[in-house]
Amino acid sequence: MDKLTLEERIRKRAYQLWQQDGSMEGCADEYWRQAREMVEQEVIEEKSRPQPQR
Repeated sequence: MDKLTLEERIRKRAYQLWQQDGSMEGCADEYWRQAREMVEQEVIEEKSRPQPQR
């Protein structure tokens, strides 16, 4: 699987949040903010995991 860019990950997460909330209009900035925070935390956690030895 190709790694998604940070922006693509945020966009997908924001869309998921928007759908979960019933696709409410007028809240795009809030969904983007929430998604950005979630994805940034995931990236931090991914980087802190020990990498497998090759």
